[in-house]
Parts: sequence; structure tokens; C-alpha cells
Amino acid sequence: MADDPNVHSIGLIGASFETGNMGVGALAAGAIRCIHRQWPTADIFILDYARVSSKRSMRLDGEAIEVPLHNMRFSKTLFLWNNIVVLIACLLLYRLIPLRALRESLSSRHPTIQAIISCDLFASIAGGDSFSDIYGIRRFFYVALPQILIILAGKKLILLPQTYGPFRGRVARVVTSFIACRADRIYARDYRSIAALEQLYAGKRSVPKASFRYDVGFALEPVASLSMKVDGGLDLSAKQPVGLNVSGLLYMGGYNRANMFGLQLDYPEFIHKIIHLLMKRGASVLLIPHVFGTKKDSESDVLACEAVYQACAEKYPGRLGLLRGEYDQGEIKEIIGRCEFFIGSRMHACIAAISQSVPTVAVAYSEKFIGVMETAATPAIVADARKLSLEEMLAYVIAQYGSREALQEYLNRVMPDVTRAALHTFDDAGPSEPKVFEWSLPAAAENA
Repeated sequence: MADDPNVHSIGLIGASFETGNMGVGALAAGAIRCIHRQWPTADIFILDYARVSSKRSMRLDGEAIEVPLHNMRFSKTLFLWNNIVVLIACLLLYRLIPLRALRESLSSRHPTIQAIISCDLFASIAGGDSFSDIYGIRRFFYVALPQILIILAGKKLILLPQTYGPFRGRVARVVTSFIACRADRIYARDYRSIAALEQLYAGKRSVPKASFRYDVGFALEPVASLSMKVDGGLDLSAKQPVGLNVSGLLYMGGYNRANMFGLQLDYPEFIHKIIHLLMKRGASVLLIPHVFGTKKDSESDVLACEAVYQACAEKYPGRLGLLRGEYDQGEIKEIIGRCEFFIGSRMHACIAAISQSVPTVAVAYSEKFIGVMETAATPAIVADARKLSLEEMLAYVIAQYGSREALQEYLNRVMPDVTRAALHTFDDAGPSEPKVFEWSLPAAAENA
């Protein structure tokens, strides 16, 4: 997509910096970097759910920019002036009012509507993997309604690289088809999503064809943290640790706390046993959260990492560390980049690792892992916890750990092409296929 000089304002929906989920933050920062690279003079803002509007300062390729957040609300309380349903109604009314003076009067009293009306282009990413009803119909409408809002406002909508589907219910299929048929461009971060969309609107005419682009998380810049705190006496300057990202979502059994994703192993047991096996091999381990928050009963990785640390710290004095404090997505990426090996259950934590050529095992709980990693020529790093038993998973991870030097050499050759292409998401030609080199899994991993 050539740089259009008429694009002066661009809105991003479906990702923000207001959540403690660094995967969502990575999508927001990566998307903004890609947008800024394509339209360097355009103003960029985020339109997302939040209680108040705010601003975030960012540095992109050495340049400082400010990114405002215009807030909406997703609430049963319909009298809220920026409730998403109210916004949809107001924009429909705005378009029906024939007199310009009346339209201007309506928009001037509503800053969010004013921002939408004055915007030239919107880009949507739906949290990366939420354009699906796999997480429930409420979550689906949470990400679908802002896209419907933009379409009803008559604005150009680009669907950024993300996972589409699965769509289990008719309502999700109908709504997705409505949005996809009216989008200006559709980008997918894996080929399975392209196939899912093609199946969804098979036989329909004038539907934009979905194109592959890399996950914008590959475009995220690492940023050195000014203050990093590690409990456990682990000296990161003396030896590179194995980074272990413990997912609070998997640790609690999914949102329904009843093995929601159908794992073939007990996840907490896997975490404890892999730490033990790594320690037997002389490694030190740093527990790294990727979703922050201290609210009890939440999916926070902080709480899960804390539980693991409290249970294991005394067994491995000076060799098991816990990353304390809160960091932004760039800082977490830089910390992950210090590891000699990484085991992650959050996909963007794994993207942060491989994009810096850190040998990695991605503990998968959904199709998005293999879909994204195979586009980056790294499907062999995915260990699907829905298919592997505890013993198979442990054997797989340890085999990969033993082959970490070979894997790092492989990543050093593959990743530059991937990260470079991710930065040019909006290029008309699209990315070339990543170069795939000869690298074989060790026998123990192949047999897992």
C-alpha cells in the first residue's frame, strides 16, 4: 500500500497499553511502529475500552511521539455517554442528519465521535486472537462492536495481521462475514486463518482477499529497563538464565478453571518438573510474567510465578529467580532477550524470544501458536499441550534445551528476514517467504 499523502489521522482499535497483558501491549506498540513507518506524518491515536482518556509517550526508531487514547465503555449501563452502543447510535444519527450545522453541534459535544469523524483510516487487531467465539460470545462482541462502529461511521477499515476463527456459532459467522465483506484490507498472521475466512464467505462476491502478513509483535523494539529487580539472588550478569514464562491462565485451568483448553497434562505439575530437570542439568531459571496484575483470581502471570517461586525457591537457592515489578512490553522483550533459552506459554512472550534469536519452546494451548510459528519458519519449537502427555512434553523441552546452540544458529539466519518484513506490513507486494534452512530436531524431540 503506497503512502497516501491524504492520510492525516489513523486510529488503532483492538489493542492498547491500558491492560497488563504485554502481548496486547506488543500488538499495540508493533502496530503503531508499522503504521508510523508507512505514514510517518500522520497522527496516530488508540480507540479502545477504558474508564478515562489518556496519552502515552513512545519512542519509535529514535523519534518521540505521543499516542492519545480515546476511551469507550463496554457496559450494561447504557446512559454512559461513551458506551459502545450509544456511540453506534450517535454515529448513525450523525450520518442521518442532513444539516451540517446540526452534525457539527453533535460531534463537538462528543470528543470520541469527533475523533472518529475526523479520522481518515482505522486499523483493527482484535487483541490478536479474539476475532473468534472460542472465548465466548461476550468476548467476541467486545472486539466486534468497535469494528462495526467504524463501518457504520463510513470509515475505511484495515484488519491487521491476526488470527481469525474458529467460529463455532452462527452469530459469530454472520457478524464476521459482515465485517470482513466491508473491510478495505484484510491481513492474517497465519495461513490457517486465511483458509477459515475463505470458507466463511465462500461464494460471496466483492469480498477483499485476505493476505498474509507477519504478526506485528515481531516489529516490537526491545527497550532496556532502568531498574530491574530479581528475587532469589540470581546473578544475571554472571550467567544467562533459562527464562520460564508461567501462564496464569493455564495455571488456573482456563477461564472456567476446568481445563478449558483440553490440555493432556497437569500444567502446574509440568512447570515444577521442568524446573527440576533444568536444575539437574546445571541451569538457572528466571520466572518471567508476561501478563501483569495482582487482582486475586485473575489470569495474572505474576500470581502464578509467585506461587511457583514460593514452592521451589528454597530447593534451589541462588539458582531460581523471580522477576519483580512491572515493565512495559519493550522492557519485557529486552529481559527475555537476556536468556540463553526460553520456555513460554504466552505466544507474544515466545515471539519476543525468537525475534531476538533466543532458543525457545512455545507451550501451546491453541492453534494460534503453530499457525504463527510456521509462518516464521519455526513450527518445530511448538509443543502442543493439548496433544502431548506430561512425559512427552518434558522430553521435548529437555531435548530442545540440549540443542539450543543449533537452534540459536538457525534463528540467527531466519529471523532477520521475518522482523524486516513485519515492519513493512502495509507494503503492496507483501512479505516474501522466510528462508528455511536445514535444521533437524534431536531424536528425543522427534519421538516426543
